[in-house]
Amino acid sequence: MMKNVLILIGFVFVVFFPCLKAGLINLDDGGHIVENSAVQDLSLTSIKQVFTQTVNKTYIPLTTLSFSIEKHFFGFNNVVFHLDNILIYGGVVILALFLAKRMGLSLEASFVAALIFAIHPMRVETVAWVTERKDVLYSLFYLLALHQYWSYLKTLSKKHYFATMFLGFLSILAKPMALSLPLILLVFDWFYGRSLSKRVLIEKAPIFLYAIGIAWITYALNMRNHAGVISLQGALIWVWSLGFYLWKFLFPIQFSPYYVLPHPINIFNWPYLLSVIFFGGLMVLLVRFRKNKWFIFAFLYFFCSIFFLLRFDEKDFNVVADRFMYLPSLGVCFFIGYWADQRIKTRRATIIFYLFLVLLGIRTNLQCQIWHDSIGFWTTVIQEHPNYYRAYHNRGVAYFQQERDNLALNDFNRAIALDPKSMKTYNNRGIIYCLRKEDAKSLADFNKAISLDSTFASPYLNRSLLEEAQGKYQQSLEDALYAKKLGAVVSDAYIRLLRQSIKADSPAH
Repeated sequence: MMKNVLILIGFVFVVFFPCLKAGLINLDDGGHIVENSAVQDLSLTSIKQVFTQTVNKTYIPLTTLSFSIEKHFFGFNNVVFHLDNILIYGGVVILALFLAKRMGLSLEASFVAALIFAIHPMRVETVAWVTERKDVLYSLFYLLALHQYWSYLKTLSKKHYFATMFLGFLSILAKPMALSLPLILLVFDWFYGRSLSKRVLIEKAPIFLYAIGIAWITYALNMRNHAGVISLQGALIWVWSLGFYLWKFLFPIQFSPYYVLPHPINIFNWPYLLSVIFFGGLMVLLVRFRKNKWFIFAFLYFFCSIFFLLRFDEKDFNVVADRFMYLPSLGVCFFIGYWADQRIKTRRATIIFYLFLVLLGIRTNLQCQIWHDSIGFWTTVIQEHPNYYRAYHNRGVAYFQQERDNLALNDFNRAIALDPKSMKTYNNRGIIYCLRKEDAKSLADFNKAISLDSTFASPYLNRSLLEEAQGKYQQSLEDALYAKKLGAVVSDAYIRLLRQSIKADSPAH
């Protein structure tokens, strides 16, 4: 067993080694880490903030605390952030190996299951994106909870039951997706041969309560009005989403850091037609192999893990994402391990199968390189989705941070052409014009950003700085005070300077 563990760890580090050379991506990494005041130190005030804040409308205190600990001991060290992601991920892989073995798979089948789970290209987003620490961290505690629950099923010992509850609690503090744990525990009850009784349901009640309570914090902030979406279009999106995850996992050919919903949304558009056919085929297989315990387990584990992420509507991008398939794919991996152990008997077939796994690992390694930096990441997105305005905006921000202002300006212009209501892009373009001393263009962009969103603090502050440089001290003070009211960081020294300038500029003086 130890040999298998070492091989798996080796595969993980070889496949995901490019991540150690990567930086942060301006896709939530700033809000979660660099710009998050709760991450700056380990003071009692910051720790309190960790457990009372949401980050990007998501309640993930344990994940944020992990970033805070890293920052305290190592500073903003990208290697440490990525290394810890890989180490935690490796721990999850090992737990998957032992869980498969404990549930009855042979050592060979367990190894194959854990290896596929470890090196599949759909894992890249979870490991390479530092913000997705929440994925690997919640999965670590989630699998520890499943191990404890399996021990509880074997012994009915209260210590294992309470350990399951505690580890599940930690899991949902790392990511709300752990909401699925009570359902998966019921799947484990079925797999173990337990009857669905009142006692079985009561056991899950405390976990349901705290899981729903904590997950509601995130859900309430991201809630959308679903009135009228349960329609033919909504059903097609739901079926397409379900098929997307299974199809991508079973046929790992083409992957993207961002996916867009196919249009038009109707049954005659081939992605939706194929999804309906795929869904029908899946239902037939479920009936055909209803007595195959591992096949049914794979589907139940997948569906109960991911069903609340399946959409009935569209909202920009991220209708689907590779990271959402991370832990839900575990049951599928177990079934593939079981199938390979049952079906692959000859030496030639074994060599071909493992050669396929090696190629899978190479594909994953290459996919990691997309996440090297923000410019490369967003360039890839633009190549795949040339009309996505946010990709141009974010790449423009990355160019600006590298003082490549001409390239940044080109991207901001393109983003505005694609979305004339992008107030952040107007604000950022206004900064470049300001640096170029093109005051009229700069002022026009700040004004436009404010007209699009009067609660957006940054353009008020930027306009204040521009007005101060032009000697318009009264207007500058008004904008600075309003920006501060909206939450912008405006120093008292700057306010005093403006007031002194107003006095010095008044006729009385």
